[in-house]
Amino acid sequence: MNQIISHSYPGFDDTSIESAVSAMRMGDFSGRQTMRLAEGRLASFMGVAYSKLTNTGFAALQAALVASNVNHCDNVIIPTVTCPSVYHAVRSIGVTPIVVDVEKDKPLISFEQAIRKKSTNGKNVVIIPQMFGLTQDVKLFYENDFLVIEDIAQRFSPSISPYAELTVMSFSPTKLFTMGYGGGIVARQDKYHSRLSVFLDPDHAEYSYDHEIPFRIHSPVSDYQCAMLISQLERYQKIINYRSKLVEKYDQELGYPARLQPEVPFRYQLVLEYDSANKVAAILRESGIGAWALGSQLLHQLFGIEGNYENAEWWSNRVLSLPLHEKLTLDNICYISDVVRRYR
Repeated sequence: MNQIISHSYPGFDDTSIESAVSAMRMGDFSGRQTMRLAEGRLASFMGVAYSKLTNTGFAALQAALVASNVNHCDNVIIPTVTCPSVYHAVRSIGVTPIVVDVEKDKPLISFEQAIRKKSTNGKNVVIIPQMFGLTQDVKLFYENDFLVIEDIAQRFSPSISPYAELTVMSFSPTKLFTMGYGGGIVARQDKYHSRLSVFLDPDHAEYSYDHEIPFRIHSPVSDYQCAMLISQLERYQKIINYRSKLVEKYDQELGYPARLQPEVPFRYQLVLEYDSANKVAAILRESGIGAWALGSQLLHQLFGIEGNYENAEWWSNRVLSLPLHEKLTLDNICYISDVVRRYR
């Protein structure tokens, strides 16, 4: 084994570390003042008036569901290709999600399948994870009377959909940007602002006697997490530009192969001609290269859900995910590409 190259690495540099350390030296980890500043910066970055931070993307999705008044009478639809935490977040509020297939031309939630699962009882809610940096058309769902929660954990950018009721994100170490662990939620409509402030009040004090909103989510963030996020937002374009440079190098080395075409460069993901992604990924890992096939992300297999998921299963062993992060060098790309060419 010549090298060890991780599949993912959080996008931060010395300025992020220095920001976090400076906040820690203040000796106040409560996250009050710095949190308000970070939430303001995030809202400004997203082009909205309001945002809230959480300590996980899971908690952000929980808050979005509760703020939308989703309950056991409602219909919550999610794709089989997404992080298991999406499934668990829905379950955590007492709702069993309806898991549907993805599109034939891209591994994102199928509009046709979601329409088939609509119900006349309760609200029809759809969570749209914008997986792998790709973008699904949110407007299509909105125009067909879905309440849309957009999940940009893997496509973090300011281009959020105006047709999403709420947008959630994750800042865990495997994502484009990190605050150690953390998540966020933004809303365009004023009606969500006070509700989210209640749910996510870290002290449970100011709103403790609000009987109309008895639910609370304890998900505080610290000063040093918020300081790190602020520095990340300031470096956003630099991080994206470097990742885009790595994508160009991959394309050149691999001869402009069939691959996913994301709006945001989250990973470099080949679409193989044969069902061999798991096999090739295992070979690459033996060579010290972090690589994975899509198959491990299928919810219907993880949770034993019956149904027709032929598109997801086609994608599952065709998509080969290669490293793409700031820790990579152009020489790393040459080495990875050399190994991939031998086994693709």
